[in-house]
Amino acid sequence: MARKVNVNFPEFGISVVATLQDESEPELSELLWNSLPLRSACCNTLSTGDLFISRCRPPRKAVCPGTQDNPAGRNSIMYCDRQPGDIGFTGVDFVVNYGPDVTEPLAGHGAIAAKVDPEYLDDFYKAGKAVWNNHVTTHTLVTMVMERKES
Repeated sequence: MARKVNVNFPEFGISVVATLQDESEPELSELLWNSLPLRSACCNTLSTGDLFISRCRPPRKAVCPGTQDNPAGRNSIMYCDRQPGDIGFTGVDFVVNYGPDVTEPLAGHGAIAAKVDPEYLDDFYKAGKAVWNNHVTTHTLVTMVMERKES
């Protein structure tokens, strides 16, 4: 049975469900699962399009996170080739594609560890646009909380 996570945006009352990518990214998915729950601070990029970074509190023990030069995970996918609902994980932060308009031909620093389930993509897009709005207009903190979804 596929492992699922809840992805919550408490400031907007939006919650979606995502599936861990255990087959394509077993080690990264396991690292994410064992790190949950995680609360992270969202920051929309200014030129990339429908993508935001969500930074977690640094871990207490040293972790070698992924970078664009040495991405975490097995499958490095450029930002512009990712799909709406793709959630990359580096070991310390998330790179979140919430919509179809991502323009940067840059290597991601973390592979896709989770994908938002299709029935939640509209709400996920709304959350992403709200992150953008808060970042550029109200300048208020938006958090993303990811936790295990118990079956």
